[in-house]
Amino acid sequence: MKVFINGLDTEVPAGTTISTLLGIIGEPEASDMIIEINHRFIPTQDYEVTCLQDGDSIEVIHLAMGG
Repeated sequence: MKVFINGLDTEVPAGTTISTLLGIIGEPEASDMIIEINHRFIPTQDYEVTCLQDGDSIEVIHLAMGG
Protein backbone atom coordinates (compact mmCIF):
# COMPACT_ATOMS: atom_id res chain seq x y z
CA MET A 1 0.00 0.00 0.00
CA LYS A 2 1.12 3.57 -0.56
CA VAL A 3 1.66 6.05 2.27
CA PHE A 4 3.30 9.46 2.31
CA ILE A 5 6.19 9.95 4.73
CA ASN A 6 7.20 13.59 5.11
CA GLY A 7 5.64 14.18 1.69
CA LEU A 8 7.38 11.32 -0.11
CA ASP A 9 5.29 8.43 -1.40
CA THR A 10 6.46 5.09 -0.02
CA GLU A 11 5.23 1.53 -0.46
CA VAL A 12 4.76 -0.46 2.76
CA PRO A 13 3.14 -3.84 3.43
CA ALA A 14 -0.46 -3.96 4.65
CA GLY A 15 -0.65 -4.09 8.43
CA THR A 16 2.47 -1.93 8.93
CA THR A 17 2.57 -0.28 12.35
CA ILE A 18 4.42 2.89 13.21
CA SER A 19 7.13 0.84 14.95
CA THR A 20 7.55 -1.30 11.84
CA LEU A 21 7.60 1.77 9.63
CA LEU A 22 10.41 3.34 11.65
CA GLY A 23 12.44 0.17 11.07
CA ILE A 24 11.65 0.20 7.35
CA ILE A 25 12.85 3.79 6.92
CA GLY A 26 15.85 3.30 9.24
CA GLU A 27 14.68 5.86 11.76
CA PRO A 28 15.35 4.87 15.38
CA GLU A 29 12.67 5.81 17.88
CA ALA A 30 13.89 8.79 19.91
CA SER A 31 12.60 10.93 22.74
CA ASP A 32 12.86 14.06 20.56
CA MET A 33 10.56 12.55 17.90
CA ILE A 34 6.90 13.24 17.20
CA ILE A 35 4.82 11.16 14.79
CA GLU A 36 1.64 12.47 13.18
CA ILE A 37 -0.73 10.53 10.96
CA ASN A 38 -3.08 12.69 8.92
CA HIS A 39 -2.26 15.68 11.18
CA ARG A 40 -3.09 13.70 14.35
CA PHE A 41 -0.42 13.23 17.05
CA ILE A 42 0.28 9.58 17.92
CA PRO A 43 1.53 8.92 21.49
CA THR A 44 4.73 6.87 21.76
CA GLN A 45 2.94 4.04 23.61
CA ASP A 46 0.68 3.56 20.56
CA TYR A 47 3.48 3.06 17.98
CA GLU A 48 3.29 -0.76 18.17
CA VAL A 49 -0.51 -0.94 17.83
CA THR A 50 -1.25 1.86 15.34
CA CYS A 51 -1.57 0.37 11.84
CA LEU A 52 -1.17 2.52 8.78
CA GLN A 53 -3.86 2.71 6.12
CA ASP A 54 -3.45 3.16 2.38
CA GLY A 55 -3.01 6.85 1.57
CA ASP A 56 -2.05 7.92 5.11
CA SER A 57 0.16 10.98 5.45
CA ILE A 58 2.83 10.42 8.10
CA GLU A 59 5.05 13.16 9.46
CA VAL A 60 8.20 12.20 11.37
CA ILE A 61 9.25 15.32 13.26
CA HIS A 62 12.39 15.80 15.34
CA LEU A 63 12.19 18.56 17.89
CA ALA A 64 15.02 21.08 17.81
CA MET A 65 15.74 22.43 21.26
CA GLY A 66 18.32 24.90 22.29
CA GLY A 67 18.90 28.16 23.93
